[in-house]
Amino acid sequence: MLAPSDGVTVDVTNLQAARTWYSKKLGLGYASSGDDGVGVVLGYSRFERRVYLRQAVGNPSRNTSPDRRPIIFAYDLAATHESLSSQGVATSCLQIDSGGNQFFRFVDLEGNELEVCQVSEPDPGSGWFKV
Repeated sequence: MLAPSDGVTVDVTNLQAARTWYSKKLGLGYASSGDDGVGVVLGYSRFERRVYLRQAVGNPSRNTSPDRRPIIFAYDLAATHESLSSQGVATSCLQIDSGGNQFFRFVDLEGNELEVCQVSEPDPGSGWFKV
């Protein structure tokens, strides 16, 4: 469902609940307890692509700023959208931006807004792994 990227970081107040939510809703496997200030690392490909869940302290700001949303990539955007929607995740409709990029947004259990963008199917020789 998801495609490799450099990874994204999401601030959360409850690491265990977020780990369970991201694993269940996005099918992300648990990679490790984090280091360097990151609490939990979830992987979504065999090539070390990650979602980093970072423990927020105090009154954390949510990932809701339009210019700072974490972006995850998907090979089949419509199927990813349907999967999240059918699990009760709040999602926007599928959209196309001014550059022709297809995407949608969703909100996690703590109110963080993330964006999922369509990526083309990789060249088989590129080393990209289709999840």
